[in-house]
Amino acid sequence: MQHILPQLIGAIGESDFAAVAAQSLARFLDCDLAAVVAHRPSQRPSVLFDNFDRIGCRDGLANYVDFTHRSNPMLAPVPIVGAYRARDFAVAEVVGSLVVMEADEELGFRTVGWPRRMEEIDVYIPAWGGTVELGFYRSRQRSRVSAAKLRTLNDLSVPIAAAFDRHATLTRRNTSDALSVLSARERQVCELLLAGCSSHAIALRLDISRYTVKDHRKAIFRKLRVGSLAELFALGR
Repeated sequence: MQHILPQLIGAIGESDFAAVAAQSLARFLDCDLAAVVAHRPSQRPSVLFDNFDRIGCRDGLANYVDFTHRSNPMLAPVPIVGAYRARDFAVAEVVGSLVVMEADEELGFRTVGWPRRMEEIDVYIPAWGGTVELGFYRSRQRSRVSAAKLRTLNDLSVPIAAAFDRHATLTRRNTSDALSVLSARERQVCELLLAGCSSHAIALRLDISRYTVKDHRKAIFRKLRVGSLAELFALGR
């Protein structure tokens, strides 16, 4: 526990802040997978960090962001703050093509593409202009996360929220300076990426080829010193 807050504080203002936060807490909980998702009113949720690629389940996270997050009782109508076990959630019946009803899952269903039979611990904090959801996952074949660790995580939710807010303030202040290194066209592409546009959509919008978009994207990542779209979102938002 002692290492978590110093690591978060040290990463404030850095492009990998969300990754540091998620990985520090995942180690504390002995979880293999983690995802940080920002939920804002009237906006599509954005993934600030995840490591779902390591098990080939990125589509499951995308389906959650696009659809099944709407069934998360911790997000509506008034978001809940703190740390919780997923199996304690009260979930209404969920239907849709992106949901598979499976009795051996903690919630009684699984988002299509989501890893099977995982224990899930979530932390909800008010930050990033809405609610930030930090999810941690590990195989249910192992012993459950202890109640003591869950209480510690719940106590940490307030300073974690403060760290996220401080990071957001610093990145907003630095974003305009950071984008000044981009050319006019690169700035256009960057703004469309931050708006959630695909490379194909950007190519159509700017009347350029997808290969040109790809070249601009590489230049943007290099100049802004980010290694992924998640890091670009963290910088831009």
